[in-house]
Amino acid sequence: MNEITLEIAKAIRRKRADLGFTKEQVYTQLNISFKTYKKIETSGSRVKRSVYQKITNWLAKDY
Repeated sequence: MNEITLEIAKAIRRKRADLGFTKEQVYTQLNISFKTYKKIETSGSRVKRSVYQKITNWLAKDY
């Protein structure tokens, strides 16, 4: 399990806002469930390696 820190959660919210995306657009792009995305964005969370990779790749892409 990998941990999404509060800093990573903040970066996710910041990028989502910068792009003007809704939460639905982001979790759909990441191909993860709303429940998982909500936990990640609001408080950080321990996630599977595959979810962690999707998030870090999304954060790094075009940013």
